Amino acid sequence: MATPPDSQFFLDPQTQTQMELLAAIVQTDTAYPWNPAEFASESYLNTLEQEFALSDAFSDSEITEKSQLLFAQLAQVWTAADLKKSLRQKFDRLPQDLLARIAGSVQNAVANYQSLADRMVQSALDVLPQWPEEDLQVLARPLAYAMREVDANAEESVVALRRPWTELSEIEQAKVSLVVARYAISQLEMAD
Repeated sequence: MATPPDSQFFLDPQTQTQMELLAAIVQTDTAYPWNPAEFASESYLNTLEQEFALSDAFSDSEITEKSQLLFAQLAQVWTAADLKKSLRQKFDRLPQDLLARIAGSVQNAVANYQSLADRMVQSALDVLPQWPEEDLQVLARPLAYAMREVDANAEESVVALRRPWTELSEIEQAKVSLVVARYAISQLEMAD
């Protein structure tokens, strides 16, 4: 008995298995177990809707209030993600965890402090806990109250960024942290 030309492929067990798997995938059976157009399906869907109906659990004002709160929180998360991305692009030589901590603390500082210097200091304190707040205030003043957008201290700090973070002195790290905080605060204010 002569074997058909196609049977040579079925002699290999791996090929046989692959063909069976392919046949199982390509079956013409319905992939959905029930038809949503049938009457029984409609009653099933109505039962599900009744179980999860919000109108019984919450009033319209509660739904509105909770949804506004949810959307505000989502906007805050979205802003935080955008801020982290912006900081990573601008200060790509700094450690990512440092930028993430500054981004997180900047949002709190903007919400809780009025002056730019206080916001910068509070943001930098998260990454420089060993520094007294008063010392950071001294370093922050020229950056916060500069007449131009970038003053000599900011330029000096940006030049320091050309070296790895671990090679910077403590004062350079503090200045760089304050420059990053100032940039992050300005980005947040532009987003608002």
